[in-house]
Amino acid sequence: MKKFILTLLLGAIFGGAAFGTTLADSSVGVGFSASNFETSRGLAVREDSLGYSLNLTAPVSGGDLSFGVGLYDIDGDSEDSDYSISYTRGIELFGQKLGAKASFSGFDSTFGDRDEIAVGLLYKYSIVDAELAVWHDFDNDWYGVEIGASTSVETPISNLTVTPFVTLNLVDEYTAIEAGLKASYPVTDQISASLKASYNNNDFDGSSFEVEDEWIIGAGIGYKF
Repeated sequence: MKKFILTLLLGAIFGGAAFGTTLADSSVGVGFSASNFETSRGLAVREDSLGYSLNLTAPVSGGDLSFGVGLYDIDGDSEDSDYSISYTRGIELFGQKLGAKASFSGFDSTFGDRDEIAVGLLYKYSIVDAELAVWHDFDNDWYGVEIGASTSVETPISNLTVTPFVTLNLVDEYTAIEAGLKASYPVTDQISASLKASYNNNDFDGSSFEVEDEWIIGAGIGYKF
């Protein structure tokens, strides 16, 4: 998995030339995170982790092509990793301006490995950001729908943004919900800090991916070159 991630990242950097994109056009960021628990598509991914990430975003054909990799130390005695490739651009559908996103991602996880592909739409209605995604997990042959909604709230502290959110995953094998708050603060033009607190639950009883009334607390700091 780690060799694949390295190959993927190098392909992102050098392959951008094929689309007329250079590193000068791109943004590169690194991050550090800590969390007591993590989920994806409502499924358990890892717990008690310290994470290190690298992300590259480049403008391609009117949209943004992004590559990301992460390595995680699990409670001091094991390692996890993940990767993602995504492309997002604005589109117009039925007279409405939307965001369209396609992604491929994978998790080398404590609770089980997963690789998935997803396509989705993002729509802003008044102060609410809504998202609908359809995804397929290759390893477990699951098909799911994810529905999410969030809104950004200004605070008395200058530049501090708080975002309440809720996400629902509907799959034949299980149903999952996450609801909580995210906060972000630009420390400088290049450094940002974030905090997340959320409630998570799924009804995937007996599975290694089961999440039962889990409260997640996570924090991170990022640097953009």
